[in-house]
Amino acid sequence: MRVHFDLGLRAYDGGDADGVRRHRAAVGMLPEGGPACLAFLALHWRALWLEEQREQALEVVREAARRFPDDVDTVLELADVLHDMDADAEAAEVLMAAAGAHEDDPELWYEAGVAAERVEDWERRLASFKRVWELERDSEPPFRLWLPEERFVAVAEEAIERLPEHIREALGNVAIVVEDYPEAWIFETDVADSRILGLFDGPERAQERGVDFVATGPTRIYLFRWNIERMCGSPEEVEEQVEITVLHEIGHYLGLDEDELEMRGLG
Repeated sequence: MRVHFDLGLRAYDGGDADGVRRHRAAVGMLPEGGPACLAFLALHWRALWLEEQREQALEVVREAARRFPDDVDTVLELADVLHDMDADAEAAEVLMAAAGAHEDDPELWYEAGVAAERVEDWERRLASFKRVWELERDSEPPFRLWLPEERFVAVAEEAIERLPEHIREALGNVAIVVEDYPEAWIFETDVADSRILGLFDGPERAQERGVDFVATGPTRIYLFRWNIERMCGSPEEVEEQVEITVLHEIGHYLGLDEDELEMRGLG
């Protein structure tokens, strides 16, 4: 059954509705499968989704979540479908309920925080991200040594060195700080996201040049190593993500907002 399920997921990722239906049928005919099993339901809603029967797909994934409430992937799938259908308030409720039932699952808490942000429920967002922080702050990522620490720092420095000279000059007094994981002070900022990859801490360049500006210390760009390592699958991916993160935070320093950074491939 696992083979048919995996092939069905691959067909879904490729937009192949016929392939999803074919493997769904195979799962349905297996002795250990059948129309009531989770694998069948998961392929069934995907087939309906590709057929643009969105409401029917939603009902199937809802049914899967009701029958298999302990399957975290199914809960996350339901929340994704609700989000895609502009039902963010319901998605947030689904995720908060699931996170409360699985108190030690950081992925559920993180997605609950993201969902709360979408509906501008800042209290739940903060509480969810704090729970992620509590669960992950002492837990090293599985590939802790993708890069030696000195190489991690060197990649950040090389990214800055490759910038045009006028941008390097504009950066002025900026310190690059590499930390394993955000400390508790992150929750005193507007960001308050325990999984952030980097953080700009200080005034934008334009503010530094303002007549009322009073320096309180150097501007800092923080890089959070564990968070970067958790999302990467190789040393090469780590190096690429470090460079993107450094440039993203420098963009903030120079006054670019998130949309402008996204347009430059630095989102």
